[in-house]
Amino acid sequence: MIALRTEGGSGFGWVDTIPFVLLGEVLAVVFVIRVLGKGGSTAATLNWLVLILVAPWIGLLLYYLLPSRLSLRKLRRRTTKLAWIESSLDELAPPPGQVEGIHPLGRLLRSLDPDSVAFGNRVQLVATGPRFFDQACAAIAAARRFVHFETYIFRPDQTGLALLEVLVAAARRGVEVRLLYDSFGSFSLKSRHLAALRAAGGKAYAYMPILWRRRPFTLNLRLHRKLLVVDGEVAFTGGRNVGDEYARDRFGKARTWWDTMVRIEGPAVPRLHRVFVEDWYNAVEEDLARREYFPEVGRADDDVVGIVASGPDQRASHFHYVMVQLITMAERTIDLSSPYLIPNETMLTVLRIAAKRGVRVRVHINGPAAAQWILLRAGRYYSRQLLTDGVEVYETQGDYNHSKTVLVDGKTLFVGSHNLDIRSGELNFELGVLIDRGPACAAAARLFTERLAAGKRLDLAEIRRSSLTVFVENVCRLLSPLL
Repeated sequence: MIALRTEGGSGFGWVDTIPFVLLGEVLAVVFVIRVLGKGGSTAATLNWLVLILVAPWIGLLLYYLLPSRLSLRKLRRRTTKLAWIESSLDELAPPPGQVEGIHPLGRLLRSLDPDSVAFGNRVQLVATGPRFFDQACAAIAAARRFVHFETYIFRPDQTGLALLEVLVAAARRGVEVRLLYDSFGSFSLKSRHLAALRAAGGKAYAYMPILWRRRPFTLNLRLHRKLLVVDGEVAFTGGRNVGDEYARDRFGKARTWWDTMVRIEGPAVPRLHRVFVEDWYNAVEEDLARREYFPEVGRADDDVVGIVASGPDQRASHFHYVMVQLITMAERTIDLSSPYLIPNETMLTVLRIAAKRGVRVRVHINGPAAAQWILLRAGRYYSRQLLTDGVEVYETQGDYNHSKTVLVDGKTLFVGSHNLDIRSGELNFELGVLIDRGPACAAAARLFTERLAAGKRLDLAEIRRSSLTVFVENVCRLLSPLL
């Protein structure tokens, strides 16, 4: 025991430092074993080990508040209980040879999730805010049985309140309405805004609130998915949240907000609905794995759809697997749209290799007028590397690009909630769909052509690179995953 006194004998009390230090060291050893057991990237593992060993209490606090993976036991039990749904969906699937015949993506998706590929769908690209919200509200207004909606941001502004009125009206006529929103992204949505919906019989819950009883103070892992399912017959997914800028396509007073959604009908809908059912059970523990929520769905058209659900409950990101395969299979062109350019090393490498082997690669991101300063500087670090190998990088000129879209060779389209950053790849719960050929791919090609004219192509020679710039960009690159 060590006693600390002021000089001259006037003490300010006895402080037992040895037990405190010893406890910190014991916990540090325990968490070092935990970090090594979890695996992960070499750089991240080394960073945590150094921080925990050098400053145990600070390291342990940050390790708890900023986890990179989450063991969701309830979610795993819910997945098991959904087995009967998967067996019923198998009846809609074509023979295995036809699935593998699409291209390597078909085989990859089936290996990640045997029921992730659906044939016989009708997919419509919904590229404007007014169009999406009009269609979503019309679908909700026509609902007969249930409306299930999950989103990252739900703002109680004019757009959000108007959508709540549509949901309330549906609940009042007996439709089951369930709304799931991220507790952090929708922090401005309060109980008073949801009172009418709940009074009408609807249900609304925050996903993983700060004081979540199964793991309080989980700040780092967010529900970033956007999904609306109506009656198990139609689904919308993509990048749009609920708020005025998303509905009006306005960034500021005169500039454009770019975003992308898809409307899907056909056998892909129950597969998408399964994602909501699992998320809802994890948040609320209400069992929706019942046949009345998964009606029989027939063939709607000829579009092929693959479902890509990823999150920190997976040991390896399905999003990263799919993106790497999508880029490496490109033969002629890649157009990639993302608000942010913070790829991991693997994604950065495959983009550079694609350009080196002659594929025309164009990356569309936000410019100085739209991007957050830290994310802009971090993105410039990666832009330099891409430009060096022949990748074309286009930045918006005032407009805001929120679209998370990839088009390969003009015939394979990915639309989802994922940004091209480390957070989306490893920390958030995300959802996307792959569409093979079809009208949606042609519409996406036209959309990229239109947006190309509004962006500015970066020139490596124009981006001045002083020692200070290099230092700032590297610091921003290290901080960007926390944003």
